[in-house]
Amino acid sequence: MGKVAASVAFAFLLMLNRVAFYLELAAIVAVLSFFPKYRRPLISAATLYWLALHATWIRQDLIRRVALNEGVGDGWWLVLGAAVVMCAVFGGLGVLFQIVRTRPSHFVGRRPVLFLVGSFLTLLAAAGTLSLHGLAQVAIWMLLALAGPYLWFFAYALGDCASKAPDPYWLQFGTFFPFWVGSFNSSTPIGKGAAYLRKVEAHTPKDLAMVQLKALKLLIWLFMLQGALLVFRAVVYGDLSTAGREFSQAHSFRFPNLGVPTLAAAFDQSAAGLPPPRHMLWAAVVAHFFDAILAVPLMGNMVVACIRMSGFNVLRNTYKPLYSTTIAEFWNRYYFYFKELLVEFFFFPTYVRYFKRHRRLRLAAATFAAATLGNLVYHFCRDINWVYELGFWRALAGFQVYAFYAVVLGAAIALSQLRGKRAPASLPFYRRVIASAGVIGFYCLLEIFDYEGRSHSLRAHLAFFGSLFPLGR
Repeated sequence: MGKVAASVAFAFLLMLNRVAFYLELAAIVAVLSFFPKYRRPLISAATLYWLALHATWIRQDLIRRVALNEGVGDGWWLVLGAAVVMCAVFGGLGVLFQIVRTRPSHFVGRRPVLFLVGSFLTLLAAAGTLSLHGLAQVAIWMLLALAGPYLWFFAYALGDCASKAPDPYWLQFGTFFPFWVGSFNSSTPIGKGAAYLRKVEAHTPKDLAMVQLKALKLLIWLFMLQGALLVFRAVVYGDLSTAGREFSQAHSFRFPNLGVPTLAAAFDQSAAGLPPPRHMLWAAVVAHFFDAILAVPLMGNMVVACIRMSGFNVLRNTYKPLYSTTIAEFWNRYYFYFKELLVEFFFFPTYVRYFKRHRRLRLAAATFAAATLGNLVYHFCRDINWVYELGFWRALAGFQVYAFYAVVLGAAIALSQLRGKRAPASLPFYRRVIASAGVIGFYCLLEIFDYEGRSHSLRAHLAFFGSLFPLGR
């Protein structure tokens, strides 16, 4: 009865948090609760079910757009072709698995993730530079659109394959966009791969009960956080929810608000030569930061709650970021699993191979490899639509604003790590407040350059940054 009550409570809290497919998620969790011995095969089956019926992470709009532009139509054959290509992608990964397991001295066996990501970037460059037409153009973009969302999930699986006791390939399907990530269309492998899941899996009924109670408590907290975000946006921006707008229209009531423009709106006005007053620019910058502090935990920790209900005691994705007293600590607390991805595939490979005799240079180089290079590679591989629209080289050149953001972020984190830190509890209260305020101020200003589009130049962003200060106009 306890398992039934937990599953019902889970469905109810997902419904309160306005999560689509809450009944299906609750049904899967209930099955996992009653058959924990078969947890991993059931997760693989549920993930394949989600791929068949709810594959919202696949860029179907891009596939259709390419097909229509090439004049090959949009019909049942396109779905059939996508299914064939998806099977080929999984089959190709199976071949990589076999090479890693049987030929560890081969380049692919020693550097499987480098080979995987390098191959994807090479294919993306070919698609963005070669003059392909017709079925060839559709085929290459279909392959990119289908394989792209799985890139880092495959990377975790290949890393697990190289370990001493990996899961067999058929069980790895439970980590290829698992149903808990697919439900929220996250491009980041929240929960990481099979190795981490084995490490945090609940093996006893008591452990399962405890981790599921933690999941329900987290959902209650996220419901409260969602309410706080709605109030924040209504008061600061005047952005009402659907229910708020209907109530306002029905009762001819105007909700008071501060009228702060969003950061995007303030930037567009400034770029058009009609900048808001300087105090409104600062308000837009600060409000954007706190909006993100409330919004980012909702999706990431919702996924964490689903993973915990499935029987894995994973860490939260966002945990007390405002408690951070250093720039590096904030980066760790704000989006934990994205940071873990960069550390796993960029920081550690650099740290263990280069500058071994120079400790500080070694740490700085590894940090730049993760926070700068890895950050850029991740986002460039994710947003392949820009390559289709602009071509490979123009899409790369237009990435200048985010490249500036990544370089500054990498330098700041490296300096933060090299300086070291004292434990927050050992600092006097006023020192903690000052340190936290400095971290918040840095990230508030850095968000001006957290722009992944291709419409605005770095010069425009620097001009906006300068307009925040008296000498900038």
